[in-house]
Amino acid sequence: MNALPTSKDKPRAQIKKRAGTEMPTPMIAIQPQRSAEEAVTEALRNAIHQGFLKPGQRLSQADLAEQLGVSRIPLRDALRRLEAEDLVRMNGRRGTWVSSLSVKAIREIYEIRMMLEECCTIYAVRNMNDEEMAEVLDLFEKMDEAEADPENRGFSARREFYALFYSFAGRPMMREQILMLRDNVSRYHLVKDHDHAHHEHSKFKEAIAQRDAERAAEVLVRHLTDARDDLLQYMESQAEEE
Repeated sequence: MNALPTSKDKPRAQIKKRAGTEMPTPMIAIQPQRSAEEAVTEALRNAIHQGFLKPGQRLSQADLAEQLGVSRIPLRDALRRLEAEDLVRMNGRRGTWVSSLSVKAIREIYEIRMMLEECCTIYAVRNMNDEEMAEVLDLFEKMDEAEADPENRGFSARREFYALFYSFAGRPMMREQILMLRDNVSRYHLVKDHDHAHHEHSKFKEAIAQRDAERAAEVLVRHLTDARDDLLQYMESQAEEE
């Protein structure tokens, strides 16, 4: 099993008295930025999304706990959270493994994504002020650079862009559902994007910059349709080879 990325919690900082003031000594401490469970959840989620842990792969909790430097308790809690996100499966007798998506599930995910992302795109483009627009376009440029980097598949850059872009829609629940669905299916995009994907990408940016919400949504849905068809074709070809 490949080594997984992780992070160390920052030390706790105690609240101190200010010079020249009378303050009680409260039993309060600034908590670390992330709990062990949150850090493990993020590390495993990223490993699944980026293909370090592949669909169907068995997961040894003992090995994972050792690699991540944590006890079994936060690891089990993290795995339960990932199970709720449909990224892993847990079975008392069969163990734990990375979940796989069926062709039917992928079709449904894209069907839902098209509806939600079309709506969220329209809201975001209409709601952004000039400063927010500049921030989005700047991040779009960085996403393009990441896509061209052979050492970076662009997953992190894409997620960062869409997380920001959809935040301006003012629909937080819709945004969270979109990001979860995007994350779940993105691990299956193991083949390089085709030329038409890059072409649609450029047209999407142009429509956003021109504040043409309906056109931006139309381009996005067309791109999602192409991405779905490419992915299904790839999965079918893999099944034939097996």
